[in-house]
Amino acid sequence: MTLQQALRANVRIEPGQKIRTFGGWCRHDRVLLNGEEIGRIQTRRGRNRIEVITIADNIFTMGYDIDWLVEQGNDSYGLNSTAA
Repeated sequence: MTLQQALRANVRIEPGQKIRTFGGWCRHDRVLLNGEEIGRIQTRRGRNRIEVITIADNIFTMGYDIDWLVEQGNDSYGLNSTAA
């Protein structure tokens, strides 16, 4: 998803507080769709590595995947349903 697509889809990422740990730092960003939280992006920075996890409800995927998160949010809120 490009930045322009995210803006059109009303997706916003609210940065979380950066927390210092023994080996680096950790941060949990909130992802909002139309003002409702649909998931989080967890970033951990350790010695010689960065780990990113995208989390929606109780499922997750490795990496930074906004498209997947928006799909999960749409399914959770029934926005993909074809019923009128």
